[in-house]
Amino acid sequence: MTRAEFLVRTRALTGFVPLVKQLGGDAAALLAAKGLTVRELEDEQFSLPLRAFAELISDAAAALNKPDFGILLAARQNLSVLGPIALAAQHAGCVGDALELVGRYMPYHSPGLTLTVSIEGDDAVLRLRHNLILQGEVRRHVTELPYAVSLAFMRMISRREGRDWQLSFQHDSPLSLARYRRLLGCPVALQQAEDSLRFPASLLTLPIDAANRDLQEAAARTVRYLIQRSPLDLGQQVSTLVERSLATGNCTLPVIATQLQMPRHQLQRQLAALGMRFEDIVDNLRRERLQTLLPHSQIPLTEVALQLGYGDPSSLTRACHRWFGQSPKALRRAALPGMQQGTPSAP
Repeated sequence: MTRAEFLVRTRALTGFVPLVKQLGGDAAALLAAKGLTVRELEDEQFSLPLRAFAELISDAAAALNKPDFGILLAARQNLSVLGPIALAAQHAGCVGDALELVGRYMPYHSPGLTLTVSIEGDDAVLRLRHNLILQGEVRRHVTELPYAVSLAFMRMISRREGRDWQLSFQHDSPLSLARYRRLLGCPVALQQAEDSLRFPASLLTLPIDAANRDLQEAAARTVRYLIQRSPLDLGQQVSTLVERSLATGNCTLPVIATQLQMPRHQLQRQLAALGMRFEDIVDNLRRERLQTLLPHSQIPLTEVALQLGYGDPSSLTRACHRWFGQSPKALRRAALPGMQQGTPSAP
């Protein structure tokens, strides 16, 4: 993979196969045209090029004669794609904090997509940017899909209908503005200077209700799904939950034990019986995630540290020296030619 080739995890295609089937299409054939299979889509760890993802959505829309395909797909992802973001939002104090966590976590799932929020007068402006040049219908669909998901996420954490929020898109569209409003539940403007979602800035300080049932269920559904994937393998369950929780800044033994619905001491004992330590699981996953993030030079090292759950870059530097005997900056400069085969230093 070259540095310019951005990837996206298959979670972004959640709902693709059943939606295509519902609309009378052949999902397997559409995937095969991009060198993909249905089985690969079912593997959460599988990633595909962002360009292939964008073209797949556009191809499906054309084949099914559904110019609103991207938004229809987003409607199937309102909760299901939240995954670790739902876990993060549970621990956020307010809407602004939750959005900051979403932006922080984004590079791990799709290094080519960034989320920022700025305040402009009485408005907060959420912007999503793909670090990839796309044109026409391919760009339209891959833009509308994440904005529709973000809109649903904002409604869930703020518990507001958002009927007066404003979505703006740079592109033109075969869809009417009335159709957009029916699909998205708020005004949409086309051929604008930028893509953005505007909502009242006052919402950023709105406390997140710890009793928000939708948010709790989204997080609980994520944990249930991860546990069901390996019902008899406690080590794998813990590893998967840790991986999903690293960037939330709240990846601790008590938190993971609560998600598994067992006392922390019981979890420690059961891991010990398997010859495992929670601290080692976290350390190994941080090292693996570093190998994923470090080659993407557009991600600052401070961001890489946050993605690994470190509070500051110096912690990342110490870990890198322990794992590889080099600083993160030196590893990045060397383009990581032998990193995958690197042997960590003794603790």
